[in-house]
Amino acid sequence: MSQSDNTGPQNGQLSITFDIFRGIADGAHDYAGCTSPQHDATIPVDGRPINFGVVVPGVYRSSFPQTEDHLFIKGLKLKTIVTLVQKDFPQGYEAFMHANGIKHHVVDMKGTKKEEISMTTMKTILRLVLRRENHPLLIHCNHGRHRTGCVVGIIRKASGWDLTKIIDEYKQYAEPKIRDCDVKYITRFELAALTNLWASESGAMLRIRNFGRITLFTVVILVIWIISGSKLHARRKLLR
Repeated sequence: MSQSDNTGPQNGQLSITFDIFRGIADGAHDYAGCTSPQHDATIPVDGRPINFGVVVPGVYRSSFPQTEDHLFIKGLKLKTIVTLVQKDFPQGYEAFMHANGIKHHVVDMKGTKKEEISMTTMKTILRLVLRRENHPLLIHCNHGRHRTGCVVGIIRKASGWDLTKIIDEYKQYAEPKIRDCDVKYITRFELAALTNLWASESGAMLRIRNFGRITLFTVVILVIWIISGSKLHARRKLLR
């Protein structure tokens, strides 16, 4: 069952972090007000996975793709698939991704009914989804309802969508199993927590660069020491 693509972003928040989605969404005027992914003539209607939809052009959502969905998925020319559940993959799924050059990231997100999504987990997912070099990208869980719905809800919220429209979209995909815990999670999610979204990643890169500089400096000093020692040893031999 396919659901609505987009209902149009509103004024943005966290402009620096989420300019990527605003830029894509603002440029995709054809998606504003759409009630079905069928409005996108470039995406076939037949063969879609259950709960397939367009988050923004180049970022898609769905249930867990099955073997019969592979032809449709191949047509999306994906670079990346983000799986929000750790489970045994359908037969041929990994081979399909390998054959089509698709990078696969698995995030072991617990069911939203069991526990609230941790900020660490949400940030990990957003870092993957926000990178343009990962697009086109598909994000999915088991049924494309709850885990995926919460992630898309936060993306919508960070992109400046009106909360009512965000919840309406979540419900369209989650029916007939709408979870109050998911609605509360999306509603109460504080965007301020994402201001340091890239901090740990940039910190790691800084540590790598510093380690590289220290290593290079150590090697240079060692080489100088060896050369100096060799020259000193040679001079001593001459003095004898």
